[in-house]
Amino acid sequence: MSLLRAQKRKEVFSPNKTAPAAKKKLDTGPEMQDTLNTLVDAISKLSDKVDTLGSQMQQNSAMLASIAKSVEFNVAEIKGCKVQLQVTLHEVSALKEDKKQMMERLLELERYKRRWNLRLKGVKEKEGENTRDLVADLLLKIIPEWSLNINGIIDTVHRLGHREENRTTLIIIQFAQRVYRDLLWRKTKESAICKELGIRFTEDLCPADRETRAALWPKIQQARAAGKKAYYRGGDGFIDGQKNHQLIWTRYAVMCCCLSNTSGHMVYFMII
Repeated sequence: MSLLRAQKRKEVFSPNKTAPAAKKKLDTGPEMQDTLNTLVDAISKLSDKVDTLGSQMQQNSAMLASIAKSVEFNVAEIKGCKVQLQVTLHEVSALKEDKKQMMERLLELERYKRRWNLRLKGVKEKEGENTRDLVADLLLKIIPEWSLNINGIIDTVHRLGHREENRTTLIIIQFAQRVYRDLLWRKTKESAICKELGIRFTEDLCPADRETRAALWPKIQQARAAGKKAYYRGGDGFIDGQKNHQLIWTRYAVMCCCLSNTSGHMVYFMII
């Protein structure tokens, strides 16, 4: 044992073996200090950025939660709007049907009111004329038997439009009773006096019926040329007793209804 210890002592202090290198001291000069300071600043800035990023992430999370709530609210509102839309569509459909029925009733009302009227064409207008007296004289020439009650037979008389030179305006005659109107209407169809004076009585049709007749006229004309019995009755055309009805709708589905105001004049309304 003592021999091994002696041998180790010899090896430690052997002149042939290199002595261990001494440890170098850490360089703490100015350059190293600047580098350390720069590194610390960089770490501090990075830490600040991480903190800022974390704060932004928290804000974004809160914002996303708010957006999610808004989306849920909007989805609920859209569902409610869809339900309301269905209800509105149903109501609009019902209103369209009511409107259609109302327009048909107004049109029939206008037709009914005009059945007391006749239109007189071919009478030139004179300055300062009394249209009622002028018409009364014409009617007495056609039906002299009315001389005792002509003022009770004629209700109202007026011309349509403004007076213009070399222009004949229509005269609307409204009778007190339909029987007088119908009698005159039959008398004037073959009246020699009307042919002599160049005047003509026609039905006072509403605009819708006039358009309907104009549309049916080619069929009526073709039927007459073929020897068939073709005629009008109101807004309808008949060929050999069969009705050919064609209701005319304008571009905007307009019907004109005619009502009387308190002054007795004819007032036209456009119902769209």
